[in-house]
Amino acid sequence: MDLPVAPVAFDDSVRPRAGRGADAGTAVGLLLFEVLALLVAFGLWLVSGVSLDPARTARPDPVGGYLVAAGVVGALAAVAAAIAARSRAVVTAWSQCFLVVVVAVGVAGGATVQQHEQGPGRPAPAFTGEAGCRSGGDNSECAGTGG
Repeated sequence: MDLPVAPVAFDDSVRPRAGRGADAGTAVGLLLFEVLALLVAFGLWLVSGVSLDPARTARPDPVGGYLVAAGVVGALAAVAAAIAARSRAVVTAWSQCFLVVVVAVGVAGGATVQQHEQGPGRPAPAFTGEAGCRSGGDNSECAGTGG
């Protein structure tokens, strides 16, 4: 006795939705990993401006390289968001999109600050000619200035 078997169509338009627990767990895990990576990158930048030598004035490194590291984290979050959206993991997709926006705003703001810091400073004072003798005029150092 054979039971009739209905044909099963496997096409790309019917994708199973990711389970809620796995979706939320993945979202939290990815966010923790990415925030940790961002904290390490910017923590290294902050530590670069610390010196234990009291005679030395320490300035932090230029932030450009650290912004690149943050941009890489943001790009990886964008890839994770695309994969999550494709697998219908809604919580993960939204959380990764949120992180991409936060990183993009942070990188743009950091680049603006860096550009402002490296911008042209005040011009050097212009030469206005010799000032003449300022030491009283009765010694040999003023003989060449006419003072």
